[in-house]
Amino acid sequence: MKKDKAHFVAFMGVMFALIFVLFLLEGAVLSGLGMTACILSLPVAIALSIYDDWKKSFVGGTLLGLASCIFCLIFASLFIFYANPLISVLPRCFIGITAYWTYFGLSKLFKKAKSVFVRESIPAAIAGVVGSLTNTVLYLFAINIWSGDFMGSFTAIMSVAVSIYFPIELVACLVLVPVYVAVLKKVNHTLIHKPQKLIENAESVSENDNLS
Repeated sequence: MKKDKAHFVAFMGVMFALIFVLFLLEGAVLSGLGMTACILSLPVAIALSIYDDWKKSFVGGTLLGLASCIFCLIFASLFIFYANPLISVLPRCFIGITAYWTYFGLSKLFKKAKSVFVRESIPAAIAGVVGSLTNTVLYLFAINIWSGDFMGSFTAIMSVAVSIYFPIELVACLVLVPVYVAVLKKVNHTLIHKPQKLIENAESVSENDNLS
């Protein structure tokens, strides 16, 4: 069990590093516009939240929020307002929760379908859309609450976010989340569950040898 947890912690560390690097890449390309679109990092975060059980559903969004917070602190001259954890982290904790239960419900609904695409890809794609919607709505709502600015630059930023960033993120999540979920399930089985089973089998053989 301890080794299984160690594998999981190491895996989460790798995934956080990946999300952060992707967020940096997105920020480097789009920071001149004053906001960043999570075209690559958001689908990874959603996939990380739904590929396993519900207990880990908050992980992906939380890691994305932490990456966003650190990014805003690094580039404080442009994004210091968004470094507030109540804006960058808290709203994103719910991304994976809504996406997971969407994925879970649709997987149950389509579990008897003969097509793998219908059984696995469609639920993941729709969950990606729900996760993207959750991210946009809660993130903008948090900005709205903490900025106190309902006119001027805030209105302009929201207009750009809704008209440009949101559709791009939505399409990215629709397309990429099913791919990432399939990859994560394979990686999880290979690096975490399979080694744990080998350890348990080895311990069982050792106990039988001692008894004999």
